[in-house]
Amino acid sequence: MKLLFSLILIITITINCCKSINLDTNRIDYSKIDKGLNQQQCFTSSSQFPTGYQSEFIQFSFNGNFPSNDGSGGVEQLSFFEKGFIDMDFVGEQLFVEYFFNDGNTQSLGKLWGFAANSTQYISVNVNGTNYCIEQPLKFSVPTFKGLTYIGDYEIGSIECDVFEAPSVTGNFTKQIVFVDKSDCSFISSNGENINSPIGYSLMNLYKFQSSPDPSYFQLPGSCFNSPSTLLASTQIKKLTQVLPKIIEYYPF
Repeated sequence: MKLLFSLILIITITINCCKSINLDTNRIDYSKIDKGLNQQQCFTSSSQFPTGYQSEFIQFSFNGNFPSNDGSGGVEQLSFFEKGFIDMDFVGEQLFVEYFFNDGNTQSLGKLWGFAANSTQYISVNVNGTNYCIEQPLKFSVPTFKGLTYIGDYEIGSIECDVFEAPSVTGNFTKQIVFVDKSDCSFISSNGENINSPIGYSLMNLYKFQSSPDPSYFQLPGSCFNSPSTLLASTQIKKLTQVLPKIIEYYPF
């Protein structure tokens, strides 16, 4: 309950602070986001796309749209807090995420590796002091830069940003906006807004961003080779993998 109240408070403060970019009663007026800089600096050609990145992140959602966990391809609304570290390799199509997730009812702390080469993801968990590695079919696709639409310029603090609309993982259910630092084309923030009812918002900020991956994070731990998940009951596996990092379902790149 405290988490839900905190999320409501954060979203309320964010909405009030965003009046400088014009809000109507419920919706953010992105058509007013152009602050007059009006010159796209980033991603004007494929040579500007990074080969990957590594970054710390914090993500909030209040009733935001996310893909349903039941595999139906539908959309569900979630309120939660998530933080962690992500290492993404666009060229090798692999990623690593260390994350903490809390929605007020469930807390989850874990690590996930994903590899497009063998269409497999690995989740590291600790059960009663023993490390296990759960192997599953890959449940995400490696992000691309296709479909970015430059919509104007804005500033976050004193940082001049290119602003893009990006395809959302929930399709036409969500409007996804990305802020990119004009000086070095690093990702700063991504905001999501539900297009249809119910109203919902999500926000992710990146910290200590570096525009290249660190290969050392893609090395699997020994538990993924020596301690098969078959030692765990199927009910344990289902419970331990019920909450996966939302950043891989949210980030538009």
